[in-house]
Amino acid sequence: MSTILYITPKLPVKKTEISYSFITEELRALKEYGHIRSHVLEIDYRKPFITMSQLTRFLSLSDSVQLIHAHFVVPYGFLATVIARAIHKPLIVTVHGFDILVNDELSYGINRFTPLKSLTKYVLQKASKVIANSTCLRNECIKYGIDPSKIEVIPFGVDLHIFRPIGLDKLKMPIFLEELVRKKNDYVIILCAKRLEKIYGIEYLLKAAKILKSRTTKNFLLVLLGGKMIKDYLILVRRLGLCENVMLVGIVPRSVMPFLYNISDFTVVPSLVEGFGLVVAESLACGRPVIGSRVGGIMDQIVDGYNGYLVPAKDPLSLANRMQILIEDNSLREKMSRNARIYAEANLDLIKRVGRLLKIYNEVVETINKSWR
Repeated sequence: MSTILYITPKLPVKKTEISYSFITEELRALKEYGHIRSHVLEIDYRKPFITMSQLTRFLSLSDSVQLIHAHFVVPYGFLATVIARAIHKPLIVTVHGFDILVNDELSYGINRFTPLKSLTKYVLQKASKVIANSTCLRNECIKYGIDPSKIEVIPFGVDLHIFRPIGLDKLKMPIFLEELVRKKNDYVIILCAKRLEKIYGIEYLLKAAKILKSRTTKNFLLVLLGGKMIKDYLILVRRLGLCENVMLVGIVPRSVMPFLYNISDFTVVPSLVEGFGLVVAESLACGRPVIGSRVGGIMDQIVDGYNGYLVPAKDPLSLANRMQILIEDNSLREKMSRNARIYAEANLDLIKRVGRLLKIYNEVVETINKSWR
């Protein structure tokens, strides 16, 4: 099998860390199931330069490395392009969201700055293949004049052995979650596993919860994680009179997430921007339906009325309407839960993503080899 040089952001060291853990899991799966031989160059985005010793090391790999795969277009894809041209190897780039999507209102996306747009276009043009994690990312790449035939849409995969339905009686969970399990007897548990930041639409979710409180007779508990706007949202919770309906568990290790999904009855993802929406995939894999905004990669994963519902972004009333349905209709919720797992097994399996990546690796290497004959 091919030897690949991966160029990535700084990856988590501990299994409990969250940032870029999806890349770590993909690299592990490629090694385990694809038997990939690899070298990984991790770049700190605060210091997006490689030292002379690093450069010398990777130039020395020119004979053994058959292709380069970079995650994120800028800066990692740009550095990968420089190295690929120096050692004459093909380049594959995976686009994720922040590196290609732009929302000026939310100050989201590095391509709000014109010089970085030019770098993005340069990298995408030089790449032999571009991996887009969702249809919306593919469409954004095409706007840069990229040949659609070299863009492959491959949804992110999740480890279906870790993210799976588990009976609560079988869960050996952290002590701090035991209170949440006890509440499950009296409440419908709704999980929002996004960080408390403006781009994830938490404000509109809380406003939807306020509407729900005035309409449903069922007790519900909205579980939130942590984030940099935690103080702002705590103030909003109090102002909306939701203190009895909102539980804040704070930032939790990634290893705890399967427990949270399984404790919850369904998940809400009210994002305003979303390149893929890994939370959606993880929730579906755990057999939990998702109500999500009709934006970005969320639309690729939720089949409206089958494994969840799609609602307009920034629309608390529509969100409340769909949440009320799942709160009050137990049989529908159970049916959607079964559908969620079925959908994840068919479309969101990490092993299937690895298989598609391996096929692309082989095609790119074979094409280059033929051109040199």
